[in-house]
Amino acid sequence: MFLNLKSITLFLLIGIVCPAFVYADEFEDAVKAVNRRDYETAYKMIVPLAENGQAAAQLVLGMMYFKGTGVEKNIVEADKWLFISEASGQEAGKKNRIFVERQMNRDQIVKAHQLAKEWLKKR
Repeated sequence: MFLNLKSITLFLLIGIVCPAFVYADEFEDAVKAVNRRDYETAYKMIVPLAENGQAAAQLVLGMMYFKGTGVEKNIVEADKWLFISEASGQEAGKKNRIFVERQMNRDQIVKAHQLAKEWLKKR
């Protein structure tokens, strides 16, 4: 039996939308961990989301690196993730990146942008 166009469209939409719901739930759980100040758990939950391209998780990860919450403070890694979040469409990523970069030297900024661009190329 052949599927009609509406059925195919529905299956495609389910495949596209469902993963977003899963990521949204996982992100919400990670934010709850942050709010409980369980930064170690939050970090473990945020990293896979950020690596899978979720812009909000990339923003949070960048700020975690900047502040040293749940992870060792690393301003280059912070700027890298904020750059990536901005490239992924997160407007707050840009604002936070600008703030972070005011506290960095030129070499750190160049390194962070290089790492971010390499990461984005792999996507």
